[in-house]
Amino acid sequence: MIELPRFDDHKKHLQLISLQALEAADAHRAVREPLHLSSEGIEAGTHTLGLNPGARIYMVAFGKAAPAMTRAAVEILQNQIVAGVIAAPHHIDDLPPSLQIYQAGHPLPNAGSLAAGRAAELLLENATADDLLLALVSGGGSAMLELPLPGIELEDLRLLNTLLIQSGLPIHKINTIRRALSRIKSGGLARLAAPARVVSLILSDVVGDRLSAIASGPTVLKRASRTEARHILQESGLWTETPAAIRFALDRPDPPLEKARRPMNILIGNNARVVHAAGQQAHALGFSVKTVTAKMQGEASEVGARFGLQIKNLRERGSIEKPACLLMGGETTVTVRGQGLGGRNQELALAAAIALADTQHVAVMSFATDGVDGPTDAAGAIISGETAARARSLGFVPQEALQENDAYPLLKAVGALLHTGPTGTNLNDLVVGLIY
Repeated sequence: MIELPRFDDHKKHLQLISLQALEAADAHRAVREPLHLSSEGIEAGTHTLGLNPGARIYMVAFGKAAPAMTRAAVEILQNQIVAGVIAAPHHIDDLPPSLQIYQAGHPLPNAGSLAAGRAAELLLENATADDLLLALVSGGGSAMLELPLPGIELEDLRLLNTLLIQSGLPIHKINTIRRALSRIKSGGLARLAAPARVVSLILSDVVGDRLSAIASGPTVLKRASRTEARHILQESGLWTETPAAIRFALDRPDPPLEKARRPMNILIGNNARVVHAAGQQAHALGFSVKTVTAKMQGEASEVGARFGLQIKNLRERGSIEKPACLLMGGETTVTVRGQGLGGRNQELALAAAIALADTQHVAVMSFATDGVDGPTDAAGAIISGETAARARSLGFVPQEALQENDAYPLLKAVGALLHTGPTGTNLNDLVVGLIY
C-alpha cells in the first residue's frame, strides 16, 4: 500500500515542488532547446535562417535572465557572434570580449540601463540587410535596456517608474506608458537594427504571454501611443506628479514609424511551464492536482485571502480528493499604502495565513521564480494554518501587518520566509496550496 504524504512533511513537499518548477524555468535550457547552428545557418525553433558570406551576427540580451541566456547562446553560436550588448542585473564573467556588459537597474532603470541602450544603438547603426540581430529578451528588460525620447533624463524615468510601481496599476498599463517614452520599446530595437533581420528569443514574465508586453515589446512592431499613455496617467491621478519633461514628451504628437523587417519572435518559456512542472511533481508525491488559474492577477492580499478561503472550504466540506494540491500561476500587484517591508508573494501568503487561521493540515507556498520578492532577500513564503496564531503569540497583529505592507518582519519571525536567492530567470509567480 502506497503511503500518503503527511502534513508533517509539508515543507519538504513544497521544496521539491519549487525545485521542479524552477528547473522548468531555467533560462539556459530554454535557449539551448530551440537554438542551433547548422551547415544551413541558424536554426531557431522551426525556422532556419541562412547566412550569406560576410553576414554578421549581433546579439543584444537584456533582462533578469540575460546572463544565463547569453551563456547558452555563446555556447551554441561560439565565434559567430561578432559583437553584442548585454544589460544584466549583475556583471557576467568569462564572456567573449566582443560583448559589452552593462550592470543595469531593476525595477528602476539606472545609468547602466541608458548606457546599454546607447551602446545597442551604436552597435546596430551600420547593420546591413545580410546581417542578423539575435535578441534575448526576459523579464525586467523594460528597465534594464532603455533609450528614452530626447529631453527625458534618467531621474525623470526613475521618478515616473517609482510612481508606477507603487500605484497598483496592472503591468500592461505600466508598459503602455513606458513604451510611449522609449526608442527601444514597442519594436524600437528592431527598428534600430533595420534593415537587418531580427530573431528574438523571449522568456515571458507577463500573464497571458502577450509579446508586446514582455519587456515592453522591443522586437514587436507596434505603435506606442503617447495619447494613451497620457490618458492612463491622468485617469490614475499620476499626471500632476509626473516629471515635466515626460509630460512635455507625451503632449507631443506621435512621430511617423521607421520601417523595419518583421522580426521573428519566438516564445521559449512562460509561467505555464512552471505550473505544469509543479503539478507533475505534486502528482509524483501522491497529491491530486488542480490548477485553479494559470492567469492569476489582482491585488496580492485579495488573491491570497480568496485562495485561503477556497482551501479552508474544500477541507471542511471534504469535496476534494485528499491529499490535494491546488496551483495558481501568474503575477499579482500591490498597492502600497503603508511604510512596511514585503513583496507581493509575502502579502499573498500572509493573507492566506489569516484566512486559514487554525485550519488543520493545510499549507500554502507563494514565490517569485526570479527569487526576489519586492525589495527583500526572500522569494516568497510558506505558511500553514498555524502561522497566524504563532505570529500573534510573538506580538504581531497579522491584519495590521498586511494593511501596512509589512509582511516581511512577521513572516521572518515565524520562520515562514522562502529564500532561493536570485535564480537567473523570471517566469512570474507560483502559488501552491496543499490539503492533507
